[in-house]
Amino acid sequence: MIALAAAFAIAVMAISMIPAASAADEPFNTYSDIRAESYMAGTGSSVEYTVFAGSDAANYPTFTAKLTDINGNTVSRVSPSSGTVYNADGYTITITAPNDPGMYTLVVDFTFTNNADEKKTITKTAPLKVVVPVKLSATLVNSSGSITDMDVWFIVNGTVIEESKQSVSIGPNSSREVSYNWVTDGLPSGKHTVTLSGEVGPIRENVEGLDTPMNFYVGQTSYALTEGLLVVVLIVLLLILIIVIRKPVKNVGKPKGRR
Repeated sequence: MIALAAAFAIAVMAISMIPAASAADEPFNTYSDIRAESYMAGTGSSVEYTVFAGSDAANYPTFTAKLTDINGNTVSRVSPSSGTVYNADGYTITITAPNDPGMYTLVVDFTFTNNADEKKTITKTAPLKVVVPVKLSATLVNSSGSITDMDVWFIVNGTVIEESKQSVSIGPNSSREVSYNWVTDGLPSGKHTVTLSGEVGPIRENVEGLDTPMNFYVGQTSYALTEGLLVVVLIVLLLILIIVIRKPVKNVGKPKGRR
């Protein structure tokens, strides 16, 4: 028993000699992230991102943000470009997309401070693809009285563009252009069909322009110019061929001295 008690006392002394971990030795338990409903925007338009950050320290994390191009150059300031993340809901920032389409990167530096006033910075990134929007448009003609808050939406190649839904009002016996800048990168170059549809009801009977398919082109304005040039080329070739065939051959079969 004496030997056991002595061993226990030595163990207690050894444990007491180990220095207690200070706040400075504690690791940074941090969390940070960037999210957005869409990582794509039209040229010159605005898109929102939300930054999230938290730690087990009493100090709230801060951040600075910027938008860079593929070369790492800052091309646009984020609004706001810095702030403090106070709660778990995050902090919303707005980016105004550049006028040049391409791939960009949102760079956010999160700074954390632990209970020993030590700082740690963590960098997070998120992509932003900037594209030239496809403009969808149609003209509605109202041949009756005033129309108020009629829901309309665009259909492209048979698919409803849900985000294009909007309410329009048209004065009596007047017309109105309905348009929507569709941010998409899924349309191949060439010819496509767009239709403006609207809510069902008697109101449709007095409006022209609904459910009328129209063509639009991606990558070029129209095929009409190309087709016209082909026709011109064919006409020129035919004229050359006719001239060559009808050109008379002179002095055939005559001696050289009489030619």
